[in-house]
Amino acid sequence: MSDVFDKIIPSLKGLRTRIVCPHPFVRDLLLTQIIIPSFSNCRIFLMIYSEALYRRFVKFSENRLGDVELYVIKVGKRPECHVGRLFAFVEQGDPRREANDLIRVLDKLRSEDVLIMHSSMGFFFELLGDDNVREILEMFSILPPDITLIGFKSRERTVDSLINELYDVIIRIEKDENMLNENYYTITVEWTFKDYSIEFGRFRVKEGKII
Repeated sequence: MSDVFDKIIPSLKGLRTRIVCPHPFVRDLLLTQIIIPSFSNCRIFLMIYSEALYRRFVKFSENRLGDVELYVIKVGKRPECHVGRLFAFVEQGDPRREANDLIRVLDKLRSEDVLIMHSSMGFFFELLGDDNVREILEMFSILPPDITLIGFKSRERTVDSLINELYDVIIRIEKDENMLNENYYTITVEWTFKDYSIEFGRFRVKEGKII
């Protein structure tokens, strides 16, 4: 693990963290190389939305997850699960009905669990939009207060100003435009409950790994 993540990841235990990263390869690499192995001693749940949106992650994660047991909460058209072990299936259709079904699933999680919202879930929250704020709030409210939640997002849009308020930590990752090598990335960590509210760091992607 890179030094910057050595410091950050252990601090996320029991917190709700949103990671905003517009680079799909880096998002998936961070998930498979850093986050999932870091919490391998916990029950890890991965929430994914729509076969069309997460199919790339399924291909990417082949031979990358090792022996980690991953429980999948899937919203889609078919109950087949090609990554991890299917924990719950919600048929894709009306976003409000999907949200209500997910609330019943999330009610089964425990404080010591880790819940990861794949970036495809960001599209789901956009489909819900401002008109269904109640459903979004209920999804977050039904979770155990000390659960470790990590939600990925590709970019921040209108509905995200509300959703960001539901997280303890916001991590933003961007390419470092000051480096000649385009494989350097900056990381900004915003803590909502600490005196030092913002931290900065940098990491590099080389030969398909974060270093």
